[in-house]
Amino acid sequence: MSGGSITCGTFTGRDKSGASFEAVICASLDGSKLIDDITTQLETQDYVLVTADQAGELLPLLQIYRAGLVAEIGHSDWWKAVQDEAPGMDPVSAKWGASNGWRLYCTEDLIEACNTALSEAEPVCIAFD
Repeated sequence: MSGGSITCGTFTGRDKSGASFEAVICASLDGSKLIDDITTQLETQDYVLVTADQAGELLPLLQIYRAGLVAEIGHSDWWKAVQDEAPGMDPVSAKWGASNGWRLYCTEDLIEACNTALSEAEPVCIAFD
């Protein structure tokens, strides 16, 4: 797989912003019943659908997770964080969730997709190619 695409209704995420999806979901939903509902889809298909109701539950958890990432990184520039981390990190592992910068990139688009899901009553789709 080369990356993940995040879409919902009229929202289309940035290029490969869903690559860190599993790492973001596991970290932001730690202890939540939603984690199994969402991650088990990855076992049998190359996409995940998050219903508008699930997006409503997920949104505040993602906002908290984003705030924690920004605090840990020290700023909200995901690309600067990726560049700062790059010298000591395998680029493929970084993109798939090892990097705080890539996780911030994914989280920002997931937040926007969840907001769109709530306003348009559409599911969020994270598709992997």
